[in-house]
Amino acid sequence: WRWHHVPRRRGPEPRAVAARGTHRAAASLAAADAAANERESPGKVKKEMDACFDVVERMGRGAVYLGSARVPEDHPHFAMARDLARDVATAYDCTTWSGLGAGMMEAVTRGGMEAGKPVAGFMILLEAGGQRQASRTHPYLPPEVYHTASFFSARKHGLVDAGIRANKTDRTAFFALPGGVGTLDEIFEVLALLQLRRIGSAHKVPFVVMNYDGCFDGLIKFLEDDMVRYGSLRDKELEPHWVVCDDNAAAMKYLETFYADEN
Repeated sequence: WRWHHVPRRRGPEPRAVAARGTHRAAASLAAADAAANERESPGKVKKEMDACFDVVERMGRGAVYLGSARVPEDHPHFAMARDLARDVATAYDCTTWSGLGAGMMEAVTRGGMEAGKPVAGFMILLEAGGQRQASRTHPYLPPEVYHTASFFSARKHGLVDAGIRANKTDRTAFFALPGGVGTLDEIFEVLALLQLRRIGSAHKVPFVVMNYDGCFDGLIKFLEDDMVRYGSLRDKELEPHWVVCDDNAAAMKYLETFYADEN
């Protein structure tokens, strides 16, 4: 056998080791900074929630409307929503609340103003071209009657708080108007809070689904038939929490009965 000398592998130069250590430390610090920035969001959400609560305190609770921003002004449902908001504000001397956007939100804003009652709400910063808006203001309402939120969670807290009843004399309600995914998100948020008794209201709050021209028929069937058959809902489980009305007259009659029976 002939032994061969195997040269010993040289380790990295101390300077290279130090450089790699510096890069790792810098990367760790950058990651820590990013994590810290992400963890700042709870504080930012709380700040926005407090701002929303301040608006509610300033403007007074009332009727909260959840609806699509895409319904054009010449659509029949736009006029129906405007008339509903006007009639509710007039009958119950309450503030009209919404997301203060276009479509159904604009309709109820006009209705509340036609009644000569306060109008308020919570706008949301939108995404445009992959970047969130830096600011957003309402085209004609004064800034003291609304707050523009960056976080949907804060906006939802504000809308829910605007509809609860702290006192028995409070006249509030939630209205589900026709809408898409965002509206359905808000509808189920309120419905879940009512179902789980987590709405935070000292007194029962009416929740009215405005089933204009049967636009919610499919959703109601899904919940009352399909989900009951599947077993995720009991028969008539949702009945105590909301009422479905086909038109404004039925909604106004329901509110009248709701508050008369309570008294």
